Amino acid sequence: MNIIIREATNADSPEILSLINNELGYPDLTIEELSSNIAKMKLAGNFYIYVAILSEQIVGFVAVTQEMTLEFQKDFYRIKAMAVSNAYQSNGIGGSLLKHIENIASENDIDLFVLSSSFHRKGAHMFYERNGYSKTSFTFQKGEK
Repeated sequence: MNIIIREATNADSPEILSLINNELGYPDLTIEELSSNIAKMKLAGNFYIYVAILSEQIVGFVAVTQEMTLEFQKDFYRIKAMAVSNAYQSNGIGGSLLKHIENIASENDIDLFVLSSSFHRKGAHMFYERNGYSKTSFTFQKGEK
């Protein structure tokens, strides 16, 4: 299986939207909202989206931000969203996406990765654990999404 991973372009938005709507379970997100969100995030200069392509079709994506915080001595990557099409899961695509961002991070002397995953995403939790991630905290939320 020849997986190609590259930085996403604006033309990839419909496929990314489909993955967000279907695999991540946010069916109400529109292409206009997604495009607006991406544009705003890219303005900050620390937001990146990569797509996984198989047989000329986008089958997955990962979105990350490079961040810093008071308690860490160096920057870290926060995985904002990641999805692989249900039809292509368990084929190494998600692992390839993680390895891609980990390689980019390593080139920038970053070795810490953080993400949140909803309680009901048990399969995602197992996936991240298989890839060396561990559960370290809860995410709390107040207010509407």
